[in-house]
Amino acid sequence: MSRVNTLIDTLAADARPVRPLRPPLTRAAKWIAVVALLSGLAIYLLSDVQQLLTRYAGREEMLALEMLAMLATAVLAVVGAFFIAIPGASKRWLIAPIPPFGAWLLLSGAGCYHLVRNGASGLEVGHSVDCLIFILAVSVALGPPLIWLLSRARPIEPLPVALLGGLGVAAIAAFILQFFHPFAATFVDLAVHLLAIATVVSVVAILNRRALAPA
Repeated sequence: MSRVNTLIDTLAADARPVRPLRPPLTRAAKWIAVVALLSGLAIYLLSDVQQLLTRYAGREEMLALEMLAMLATAVLAVVGAFFIAIPGASKRWLIAPIPPFGAWLLLSGAGCYHLVRNGASGLEVGHSVDCLIFILAVSVALGPPLIWLLSRARPIEPLPVALLGGLGVAAIAAFILQFFHPFAATFVDLAVHLLAIATVVSVVAILNRRALAPA
């Protein structure tokens, strides 16, 4: 028994106070708020909102729904990543972003079909490569801070956390792209957007699975 007491005393002597993490919703909300502030500032200073509205003239409701679906995908994915990083959290967070993501794809596809009905081929390559670079660049800027915050929870299962985090970052990047997209999206553009999102999610999952792993 004396050895046990000695061990306890030794461990207690070297123990340092542990500052508990704030609730996952609070931490997610802070990150989202900072990103919203910076993104809003960039959109205000650098984008042409009037051009966006002109591009969707007569389809303003579709624009609103499409962008709402993008935001919902991003928010649910990011919030879900913070929650499932905590042991015992519901795995339902993994499927939470799927409905808005599906709505986003349907609405984007409907927009492309609208162009086809009005005479466009819908297959022009246009500035698709620029869209790919834009989404990847914004994701590179937003990803590391998010991963660092998620890593503080030392998730037991890092891969689902990384997948949701990657999807959230990519969805935010795609949302911001809308304000800098000076032309109507074609089916090729939509495919490139999906490729960019898949690339971001895959890279985050591969690189940050180790970064998020418990020590």
